[in-house]
Amino acid sequence: MPYRPTERSEKHREERRARIVAAAQQLFATQGYETTTMQQVVREAGTSIGNCYFYFRNKEDLLKAVIEEANTEIGREIDAAIAQVPIGPARLVAAIDAGVRALLSRAAVMRLMLAQATNPALRETVSSIYVARVQHFFEAAPELLQGLDRDLVAYAWEGALFNLMRAALAGTVPVNAEALSAFLIHWNMRALGFSEETIEQAWAVIRS
Repeated sequence: MPYRPTERSEKHREERRARIVAAAQQLFATQGYETTTMQQVVREAGTSIGNCYFYFRNKEDLLKAVIEEANTEIGREIDAAIAQVPIGPARLVAAIDAGVRALLSRAAVMRLMLAQATNPALRETVSSIYVARVQHFFEAAPELLQGLDRDLVAYAWEGALFNLMRAALAGTVPVNAEALSAFLIHWNMRALGFSEETIEQAWAVIRS
């Protein structure tokens, strides 16, 4: 009879996988991706190397999972921040502000992502997650694009955000969540053609 996973066994698998990802995130962030070994990850997670390779083909696959998990958490924070804001410019401002703050609160993971940016596959993983989120946002409110191409906007915003985060985490520009958020809000919304008055009104809504 073929093995059929039960709800309980699936839960245990998810928990084991989550422990491995959490251990990898901690080790990659504290001692670096290159120097961390899979053996160190499994020891930190309290599991076996066989279990680890059941979920992840190699260390790069594990790094992708760490990045995806961090971005899932960031997505939840953004969704919570915009849930009570009506669709319109204010919701767009709330999304940008929440995204900047969520990224900066995970500085160690962000440094890890940016350090691996030269790896095309990993760079694409990070880029595609952010771009898909921007595309999804505008699917619910296409009028906010004011006639601009959704995909072009998504890729332009992704480039601006991650280059600014790179500079902030490298110390090239001050790491100040409010200042970075205000800059990106004005930069992105001006690019969409919103007036200064509309931007300030939307900004006032989320600060009230």
